[in-house]
Amino acid sequence: MTYLISTYWPWMLIALVLGVAVGFMTFRRSASWPGWLKLLCLLFIIGLVVAVLKWLPGLAGQYLEAALLLAGSYIVGYFAGSWLASLRAAEPAIQQQQAVVAPAVAPTAAVPAATIVASDGHPGQRPPSIDRVATPDNLKRIAGVGHTNEIKLNELGIWTFSQIAAWTHQNAEWVGSYLAFPGRIEREDWIGQAARLAQGLETEFSRRVDHGDVPTSL
Repeated sequence: MTYLISTYWPWMLIALVLGVAVGFMTFRRSASWPGWLKLLCLLFIIGLVVAVLKWLPGLAGQYLEAALLLAGSYIVGYFAGSWLASLRAAEPAIQQQQAVVAPAVAPTAAVPAATIVASDGHPGQRPPSIDRVATPDNLKRIAGVGHTNEIKLNELGIWTFSQIAAWTHQNAEWVGSYLAFPGRIEREDWIGQAARLAQGLETEFSRRVDHGDVPTSL
């Protein structure tokens, strides 16, 4: 194996870089793992078992080990690229949405959060509200929202993905208590989903909603 690594390391490096590039671009389009990657991982595992048990002797075994080195490098690169894309998708989105929401809140005279907390007893901080926008976002595209919760969010003055993407932990805690399911917003990552949707990207769940495959989101 050491000989193969010393021989094929330039090709392994190319496979790694290619995997990073493909993983980054694929994750930017969709957060789900494509079918061909799952098949590649399955074939890699099968090949690894064959190589460890030395079921292919001689030259055929060496070719298999070389293929496993290249495939493994590509898979590692793919996951690294996906991870980098996920970081890039989350951070700028939250910063951007905070900048967008801030000027929109001022003219609507939102009720101060401290007053709301003191009067209704919900922990955390009520998120800023805005007046109904001309074209509200379909909040049901966020996994966990549904028709009933969308109505309740609208009643709170929450109409867009960008508002939810800008929530702090205190905002999520307040809304979770208000909707009577504390902790669910964090578990289902409403803020992360909203950040992707606000950028015009998709999630696995939002595609199902768009195709009409989720009855509770119709």
